[in-house]
Amino acid sequence: MFEKDLARMYAYLPVVLSQLAKVNPDAALEIIQDWGDGRKDIRKLWEATINALKDAGTDSDRVSDLELCVRGLKDE
Repeated sequence: MFEKDLARMYAYLPVVLSQLAKVNPDAALEIIQDWGDGRKDIRKLWEATINALKDAGTDSDRVSDLELCVRGLKDE
């Protein structure tokens, strides 16, 4: 994974966590705690957040758009 991808993950993680908090606050809190306590690196945090959004039934197009933005394949 490129450094730009990591920078975008750091930039978008709060946005994605906000989305998750609206549909599954417990999962969002757990991920925030993992982040704050340093238990997971950014890639694992991102993956956990995206998977939790998918599991919560969040609009798959919105989740896909966020993933494409992070990978630099779609304009923000």
